[in-house]
Amino acid sequence: MKRVAWRGIGVGLSLAAGAVPAWSQSSIQIYGTADGGIRYPTNAVKGGGTVVTMNSNGYYSSNKLGFLGKEDLGDGWNAHFRLESGFNLGNGQLDNTTGTLFNRQSFVGIGNRKYGSIDLGRQYTIAHDIISIYDPFGFHYTPILPLTQASDGTRNNNSIKYKNDFGPLLFEVDNSFGGVAGNFSSGATRSVGVSYDMGPASVGGVYGHRNILTGTNYVGDSYYMAGAAYAIGTVRVSGGFMSEDLQNPAAPHQVTNNAFGGLSWSIQPYLILGGGYYQTTVSTDKASRRGLAIVSLAYLLSKRTTLYGEFDYTSYKHAVVSTLNPAGASSQTAVTVGLDVLF
Repeated sequence: MKRVAWRGIGVGLSLAAGAVPAWSQSSIQIYGTADGGIRYPTNAVKGGGTVVTMNSNGYYSSNKLGFLGKEDLGDGWNAHFRLESGFNLGNGQLDNTTGTLFNRQSFVGIGNRKYGSIDLGRQYTIAHDIISIYDPFGFHYTPILPLTQASDGTRNNNSIKYKNDFGPLLFEVDNSFGGVAGNFSSGATRSVGVSYDMGPASVGGVYGHRNILTGTNYVGDSYYMAGAAYAIGTVRVSGGFMSEDLQNPAAPHQVTNNAFGGLSWSIQPYLILGGGYYQTTVSTDKASRRGLAIVSLAYLLSKRTTLYGEFDYTSYKHAVVSTLNPAGASSQTAVTVGLDVLF
């Protein structure tokens, strides 16, 4: 299974000859995604009602503008950085309410082809990295599917992460500093993840623990995930299970479970059919259970331009207003169509 961490067109920029040693080579790559989609869901608000909207940060892929820099230090070593900003294509605004410029990623690191890389800054959690391998849609349709919200946070601030491929084994470990005076653990997150490729099959998992601020106290939150995938010709079947255990003494014990599975079928090199089912249960939520079924068709006009369409159906165990079920409906159907361009 091939892992793709980034796709973009590089723009090489030569540094001044006197600024660095003669053997050093540097480059900066400018990349991004422009995704414009239209979504039509039923039961969009409490009491029913439909809506037609483009108000998203990208349905098939997240809209982004990024800068990736890399300097060759010799002997297989390199220094690198990534600065990545998200935006809403419908209105041109940043995709966050705090006005954070590089909200998606901002880190610097050092790496080696043999020994791996160590990165420092705001970066994806290990849970995000590993889940993306086993999600049937490869983390497309993130505003629709529950996996990004289900992981132990999509990104960590103040994080130091080590990552390396030991042959078929991907290994990652990280620590996000909480920055609380007198207590190293408060506000901190620590996790470890692996993924192992065995030809057409692969398996992986993550374990993490964080201390998050709830009210005025820091409480423990444990998380684990396991996933597997198998490729049969042009069809890849994958799925997994994840669980989060929030241990807050001042509130009812909350356990959130997510199970998911599906397939991706490359009917032709330019035509991909996907299907999946995602079930979420929250022990303290009034709706109790949410199930989402989705079917998608992606048509690649080129290596970087994709026309896409999807249909999804969501059902709830209890038709009551809750975090899982904001509209309090028994079900919801939705259709999304759009165009995704990578650059």
